[in-house]
Amino acid sequence: MSQENINQPRSIPRPVPRPERGSRPERNFQQDWDSGPEPEPVFGQHIRLLDVNKPEGRVICECWHCTEGVLIQHQREPQQEEIRVTCPHCGKVAIKLQVAKILSVNAIPSPWK
Repeated sequence: MSQENINQPRSIPRPVPRPERGSRPERNFQQDWDSGPEPEPVFGQHIRLLDVNKPEGRVICECWHCTEGVLIQHQREPQQEEIRVTCPHCGKVAIKLQVAKILSVNAIPSPWK
């Protein structure tokens, strides 16, 4: 730095004045919500884990394809690669689980319908 810059006082930025209360126009958020295009629905698979502290657990879920209910009993340990569970309703892969072994798969009515 040169000697000239050290001796000159720095300018202090002035505060920006805040707008007065009530001077800002009100937004109608309901109008903004209604005017836009409807968002695409996002499908999330319903799932409930039961008996999580036991060596044999149960999973109640909806099939990814037909959204019908599936009750899966499984053995937890030793954990393996993901196992694809076939839906008893539609015959497609209902869900993928990382468990040791599938003991049973039963069709049930979906508890989320």
